[in-house]
Amino acid sequence: MNRRLRLVVAVLLTAVFVGGGSSAAWALWSASGTTASSVTIGKVSASIAGTSALTTTFSSTVTSVTKPITLTNSGSIAGTATTTVSVVSGSSTALAQAVTVVAWPAATTAACTTNTAVGSGSVTGTWASLPSMTSKLAAGASAIWCTRSTPKSSAPASATANVNVNLTVASGSWTSGVVQGGFYLNTSAAEAALTCNDHSGNYVDVTWDAAGRPKETWYAAYVGTTPVGQKAQDYSAFITIAPSDIPASAGTSGTLTVTVKVLDSAGNPTSTVAGSGPVTLFTQNNGAAIRCGA
Repeated sequence: MNRRLRLVVAVLLTAVFVGGGSSAAWALWSASGTTASSVTIGKVSASIAGTSALTTTFSSTVTSVTKPITLTNSGSIAGTATTTVSVVSGSSTALAQAVTVVAWPAATTAACTTNTAVGSGSVTGTWASLPSMTSKLAAGASAIWCTRSTPKSSAPASATANVNVNLTVASGSWTSGVVQGGFYLNTSAAEAALTCNDHSGNYVDVTWDAAGRPKETWYAAYVGTTPVGQKAQDYSAFITIAPSDIPASAGTSGTLTVTVKVLDSAGNPTSTVAGSGPVTLFTQNNGAAIRCGA
């Protein structure tokens, strides 16, 4: 078979295969006419840390707690972290409503201490209703928020609030699942009330029930951890408090809680509280003043 005849035969066979639906021809056609591609889609994800450290029991000696929490965008694309708070059913919503909280962005967890001043970008509310701690985060990045919790005088005694901080991270229409960090707020049993007597705004006298203690027992009054007024024994059974006795950090107006504690033999406060009650700082014509009650 010469070269020209072989070419004619090859052309005729190709026509037969294609026209007849030959699988060999179809395989050749599909192999040369099909392409493939793939796309990797990013994900949004969230995590939260540090909330368990907010668990505390408030009392006359524990009047505030300052702790950091960390919000993390653990996904593979940038997003915005937002939070809400909620009170677990069956625990005390009344207590959560009575604990004021202020939160603000912090550079590090170490920068969130009891003495740290509230920073810019803060949000304020209660643990029953707190505006979002919102942070824009790159993939894998975290934001630290410093929280400071302080119970109001209206906080119920012997109560427990189980609070959750709920976090989501969103990017466009993509939203992560909700992650939660929980903690407990507690209050100790009710303390005995002080008896308070006004003296025209110039000073107040506070007295307490010393039943069951020796007459020589020493007592001191405190606002937070700062002693106010002079120490006293039960022989006199009262402590006088003037505006000048109140620490400057407490300001010049507003209601404060005065707590009278039993002192040990070295003159240091013990955990035994003889009584507590509110006093209010205000200003009258001749300057700073103080009165009993809220």
